[in-house]
This record gives sequence, structure tokens and C-alpha cells, in this order.
Amino acid sequence: MKISLKIFLLSLVGFFFSCSADDDISSTELPAEESSSLTINAVRTTNQNQDRTVSFNESIQIDSFMLNIEEIEFEFADGFGNGISSPDDNDDSNDDDEYLEFDELPQEIQDYLTTNYPNDPLCEAELEDDLDDPYRYEVELQSGTELYFKEDFSLYAVETDDEGCEDEDDYDEDDSEDEDEYKINGPFEIDLTNESTTVVQVEIPVAEYEEVEFEMDRGKDMSSPLYQKSMLMTGTLNGMPFEFYHTFSEDFEIDYEDAGQNLVITEENNNEITFQFDLISVINSVNMNNASDGNGNGVIEISPDDTDGNNQLANQIKNAVKDYVDLID
Repeated sequence: MKISLKIFLLSLVGFFFSCSADDDISSTELPAEESSSLTINAVRTTNQNQDRTVSFNESIQIDSFMLNIEEIEFEFADGFGNGISSPDDNDDSNDDDEYLEFDELPQEIQDYLTTNYPNDPLCEAELEDDLDDPYRYEVELQSGTELYFKEDFSLYAVETDDEGCEDEDDYDEDDSEDEDEYKINGPFEIDLTNESTTVVQVEIPVAEYEEVEFEMDRGKDMSSPLYQKSMLMTGTLNGMPFEFYHTFSEDFEIDYEDAGQNLVITEENNNEITFQFDLISVINSVNMNNASDGNGNGVIEISPDDTDGNNQLANQIKNAVKDYVDLID
């Protein structure tokens, strides 16, 4: 009986040692993902010089410029990123909008589309889930025309997507591209009132990235000037205060001036990139001199739903900001 007990105990000890050895081997076979620190900054360019003067809007002064970034995406270069997933990759809680067919839209919106766009079929329609949004329905037509309707079915704004309507193959391609990206969730408020700021410091996989993209969206902080706004600019125009803001969600694809240059994240933990917003070029590309104070309240208001009559100008400014943002290191 004693001999059997000794044999049992020796076998049990041997079992534990063999398990520990196996555990050590498996842990070395699954190394931790290498990451490094990345500082993301933002700057605005508003200073004029002999080579960069304001051709339009000579009497404009920009005092503040703010954006709300919902998400930053880093697209892996070829050969990088295999097996690497982003934080909260499986979290779909932010995508709660309901997609609608044409006959599921309110009759008032159906009638508006039939009357005003009889030869432009529906691409897709969404019912926004956030009741605080300035619009409730988003409709995209095959031509790329995007229409936004309020809760009472009245038209909020119209935009044009130069890329046109996406089909199912495009969505499948987008899904596959998601696997090649590393995403950092915000929100991050960029406040460039003081010309430059640090957006965020994050840990990111050591790898090479060929593109950086961020999604601008409406702010949800009720105490912030960006509440229900995605972009805000203030200053004076022709001696009168002006306020420009936008409310749409928009993707910004930014790259180095040298399109062949990639972002390389090394192990040294001193990686740094900067989003540069060239507001001089924005001002040069959009003529704001015709902006008016239509309601006579002493402020020139420029937005998708302002009552001053500057709605189209708001879209021009937003698109110009999107065109003139670069990545620098």
C-alpha cells in the first residue's frame, strides 16, 4: 500500500513538471505583439509670406479652428499587420443606424425624391440612431447626391459624393480593408486656437503604414464648443465676426507630400506625426467675401443650416479643409 502511494505521488509530481514545461514552450511560441509609443500632433498654417498670400478674403482673420475626430485609422503597408487586430475590433455598438429600402422611407421623403430626382434611383438610406443629430434620415442616390432630412421630413442639406454610390462589391472590399488597418477610437478634440496641439499619445504596433485616415464626426460633449458640430472656425471677415461650423461625418485620408513615403513605427518609443491643416490654402480656394449676415444679428454664420443664406459656402469650406490637410513628421 505504501509502495503504491509513493508511485502515485511520484507520478503526480512528474505530471505537474511536464505540464509546466509544456506551458513554457507554448508561451515562447506565442510572443507578445510588439508596440511602441506614437505622439500625434496637429498644427494649423495661417501665416502669410511672399510666396503664400491670401488671394481671396484679404480681410479675414481666423481666431480659432476646432475638429472632433471620432476615430484614427492606420493602414498597414504590404507585408505588415498579419494577425494584428485593433482594440474593440468586435465592438459594433457604434453602428446602430438602420438601413432602409425606398418604400420604407416616410412618404414625404419618397415624394420629394420622386419629384426632384425622378431619374436618380436610390443607392441607400439610413435612419440615424442618435436623436440629438441635426438630421434623422440620410439618403444617397446613384449619382452620389446625398440628402439629409430632419425629423419632420424637411430637407436639412444636400451634398455630392464625388465617388458616387457604392455597390455591394465596394462594401465587401471595405470589409477586407478593415483587416489591414489598425484603429484608435476617440473622440479626440483638436483645438488649434493656439496654432498647435497634441492630439493623443498612443501605443501602436511596430510596423510600416502606407496611409493614415481619420473620421470627423459630431461632438457629444455638451460642455464643448464642438457639441453637435464636427468642425468649427471663428474669426472676423470684413470687420464682422464670423462663425463657420459643419455637422457631417467625413473621412479624411491624409498622406505625406511625397506619396511614396510611408509611416514607419520603430521600437524606440519616440515616434511622432503631425496633421497639418493648411488654412491659407483653404482661404485661397474659397471666396468668402460674398458671405452675408442675412438675419442681421451681427455675426456672419456659415453652416449647413444657417439662416444667413451661406449653406453652400459651408460645404465649400469643409471640402477645402479636407483637401488641404497633410501628414508631416
